[in-house]
Amino acid sequence: MKHLYKITACILLCLPLYCFAQSNYKPGYIVTNNGDTVRGAINLREWENSPHNVDFKTATGVKNYKAKDIRGFGALNLAYQQYAGPVSTDETNISRLSTGRDTSYKLDTAFLQVLQKGPSITLYAYVDDIKIRYFIADNRNNLPFELIYRIYHIPDRGIDTHLENVFVSQLYGLAQKYNPNSDELKRLIEQTGYNAPDLKKISEMINKMAYDTKDYGTNSSVRFFAGAGINITRLKPSGAFPFYNPATLTSVNPTLSGGANIYINPNVGQFVLRGEILFTRDSYNTVADVYFNQPEKPKSQYRLTQYIAVFYPQLVFNAYNTNDFKFYLDAGLALNFSKNKGDELYNGYTQVTEKHYLNVNSYWINYPLKVGIVLNRKIDISVAYIISTSITNNISSGSKTSGDYSLNLSSILAGLHYNF
Repeated sequence: MKHLYKITACILLCLPLYCFAQSNYKPGYIVTNNGDTVRGAINLREWENSPHNVDFKTATGVKNYKAKDIRGFGALNLAYQQYAGPVSTDETNISRLSTGRDTSYKLDTAFLQVLQKGPSITLYAYVDDIKIRYFIADNRNNLPFELIYRIYHIPDRGIDTHLENVFVSQLYGLAQKYNPNSDELKRLIEQTGYNAPDLKKISEMINKMAYDTKDYGTNSSVRFFAGAGINITRLKPSGAFPFYNPATLTSVNPTLSGGANIYINPNVGQFVLRGEILFTRDSYNTVADVYFNQPEKPKSQYRLTQYIAVFYPQLVFNAYNTNDFKFYLDAGLALNFSKNKGDELYNGYTQVTEKHYLNVNSYWINYPLKVGIVLNRKIDISVAYIISTSITNNISSGSKTSGDYSLNLSSILAGLHYNF
């Protein structure tokens, strides 16, 4: 069992990082500069910023297209359109605002992501390391332009700021053109913030769409799961333990768990936020020599059983990511809440039972590292190594013993989950 712990720890800690370059091709298309649509597969990425190029695969091979080479591309629910023109570079982060009005810009050629599209206008997003910007286009000319929002410190006024909501008048002009009789639309424009939900609602109304049910691939997705497994727990004494030559013990117990996976970008599925609740138990029952090798005094018996509920938030990275098979790495934080039964020593010499002998904690934190595979998006098989942590608090006045020692818990969790 000791070797199993070492092997598992090495696998989890030393997995190669080359998997971060794993491709993620999804059925899609490109639109050439001549207006032709070519079907194939798009290599979707977890783009933090607006992409400037994209890999496109057909039967003849893979080709990388820059934004200047094609009008746009799409895959699954995502759609991107070519843009070449000015992009504002003034800061809107409140901690980095300029003093005075900043009208600086850069010229860029990139792909804008479609957020909402109707018969009259299309709303887009452009993101870089500075900020997120929203663009809009009149579908009659299909020329996107930036919706302008500025905020800056007023010179000689300390931290006082001034807002320039130029985008309000820009939206109002389109509303007058395509939906001039809607008083509700005018009211919404006057009250809108510079954010995707507000702007998408206004775009829908300018397009005279009561509610756009189309999924543009911008929403997160949640899937629930449930499962079971085994918990191989190792409890190892260390330091000046109150037993002579204390034993390291391993116990094997079942687990039950359930939770939810939140896919940050469900079309890509590379990164997943996972919340899990797990139930298990462990035990430490041993013969104890509390008189430290005095043969004339009988041995004692120590007993401990823990019933544990674990709240387990995790970040999952699908290193190999296809619809039929995924291989993932997982790191998280385990918050353990334990109902302790026992923590008592029956002294074979005095024939007295002493409770709270080691003062075992009812709460502790440890740090699991996990690897797993997902088959056909449904079956999740995983193994996790939980790094050793102390579960005793012998400094407390409630302890029957004191000293520099601890009872350390580490474990291997193997689980099988079903994704609904």
